[in-house]
Amino acid sequence: MSFDIGAVLKDMGAAAKKTLEKDLGDIGDFWKEILEDEKESLELIGQERVAGRWNEEKFNKELAREKKVIEAELLTIEIMTKAAAQRAVNAVIDVFVKAVKATLPI
Repeated sequence: MSFDIGAVLKDMGAAAKKTLEKDLGDIGDFWKEILEDEKESLELIGQERVAGRWNEEKFNKELAREKKVIEAELLTIEIMTKAAAQRAVNAVIDVFVKAVKATLPI
């Protein structure tokens, strides 16, 4: 059996795509969840400022707090993305190793 790098690269790409599709779908859902979770807080911040019950200083303070909450949630996404990338790399290398082993003489 010959070693066909073109076919191997195609298989590696398919493995990466399959691995990332599963993980990135979850990450997209997670982002929607963050926005939904923060909807009430953001709505309150906006309503209080528009109604004149909060001055600009209070508004900015609450907005800064909310920003930190969202940033913390996004760090979780970053960790999930790194884990997904690592799984994709592992899948790609696994395909390559199997292809090389399959062409080795017995």
